[in-house]
Amino acid sequence: MKKLTYYLNTRKKEAVVLITLTVFCFLLLLIRAKVTQSVFFFFLVWNLVLGALPYLISSLVATSVSLQEKKGLRIGMLLLWLLFFPNSFYIITDFFHLDKFQTVPIWYDLIVVSSFAITGFLFGLYSLFTIEKILTLHYSKKISQFLIFMILYLTAFGIYLGRFLRFNSWDILTNPMQLVFSCCESLFIREVQHFTLGFGTFLLLIYFVASTTFSSNKKF
Repeated sequence: MKKLTYYLNTRKKEAVVLITLTVFCFLLLLIRAKVTQSVFFFFLVWNLVLGALPYLISSLVATSVSLQEKKGLRIGMLLLWLLFFPNSFYIITDFFHLDKFQTVPIWYDLIVVSSFAITGFLFGLYSLFTIEKILTLHYSKKISQFLIFMILYLTAFGIYLGRFLRFNSWDILTNPMQLVFSCCESLFIREVQHFTLGFGTFLLLIYFVASTTFSSNKKF
């Protein structure tokens, strides 16, 4: 009962943190739009919505007994989660847009993009921790750790596909042939390999630091 109470309280704390950061992001964006009469950065809202989907999917799987017990359904939901998971970290690439407006102080746009990126990262990390718990319930610790390792590098590859090749998560349904062809072709491009290795290692480091901190704080 004590562990269950702790888990429920943790989820409440996550929700408070995520809602607070999301509201803060929207306020920053509205202030920018009011001052500049420009809605350019409003695409960050859509990116954050996509970034929040993995958190919602992982929470649904974690709290549904039927999804946990039915292997096929569980695997399907995990694959759906993986499909949207790169969106949580994709927002960090929106720093590319920082110097496009001379009428806005770059420090303000830096705060705007940073706020959205941090919020997206937290959505992603919280959902990854939830998925990790689900994996450890059905697989050994070594297999679970290997799957997390692969997920993070696949995420880096997915971010490259989204940022530079302009694919979206739903292209697997609307444009599957082109997506598969581009994925296979990209595997042999050195720039893609370097990006995947570099960004994947960055995500792995963030995950390791966050999971270590999370583990040390959850003892009671």
